[in-house]
Amino acid sequence: MAPWELGSWILDQFATVEEVKAGIGQVVVPAVRLKAWNLELEVHYIVHDASGQSVVIEYVDDQLHLHDNPLGVFTNSPSFDWHMTNLRNYVNFSTTNLEPLQLGSVRLAPLGQGSGMLGMPGDFTPPSRFVRAVAFSQSIFPAQTGREAILNAFHILNTFDIPRGAAREEQRDAHGNVLADHTLWSSASDLRALQFHFRTYANSRIRRVDLMAHDLDGDAILTVPMSGEEEIQMLTATP
Repeated sequence: MAPWELGSWILDQFATVEEVKAGIGQVVVPAVRLKAWNLELEVHYIVHDASGQSVVIEYVDDQLHLHDNPLGVFTNSPSFDWHMTNLRNYVNFSTTNLEPLQLGSVRLAPLGQGSGMLGMPGDFTPPSRFVRAVAFSQSIFPAQTGREAILNAFHILNTFDIPRGAAREEQRDAHGNVLADHTLWSSASDLRALQFHFRTYANSRIRRVDLMAHDLDGDAILTVPMSGEEEIQMLTATP
């Protein structure tokens, strides 16, 4: 099966991460060229279930690799084991601000809040995003409700938004247009309530799709529009 078909197949076949781990070997997922993009997609998969378990699925050199993922995060390049090794470069991270450093008669105090994570990589590359995802998901206060967890997730996702024009290719397309990547949408799922939340580049308002409000046994494909422009609410002062 083609790499872009595997996600739907997993959702159709399995209910838990343990089922995925037991059954993923039933299929072969070779490198396939996507004609629309004229390239072979290097795809990595992360699967979560309602119990909190997570597994990473990768095909490296045409071989299936499964990785239990207790941290629950992943980015798209390079392989998962590389990311986990790279985390060792950040073992000094702390949620607690650093104490001033005394060098002889010189006292060096931190410049402000967040000094415990001084050196956090802030660029858009997958390795840097992986480090930020781990740092923030592991340090944020635990949510008490599903709604709070979703809002926490979007606060973390704020740190991964790529503004249009901030990440460009050196070459232009056939029409002379600048090729620039940006964050088309961000999403968060409540796996217990079976609700999907998203926002888009054009509209940062969080919108929700409740799967339980639809016929899960229906035979028709349903679509939900993601279009829409940002609404800026006008406020007026009151005495």
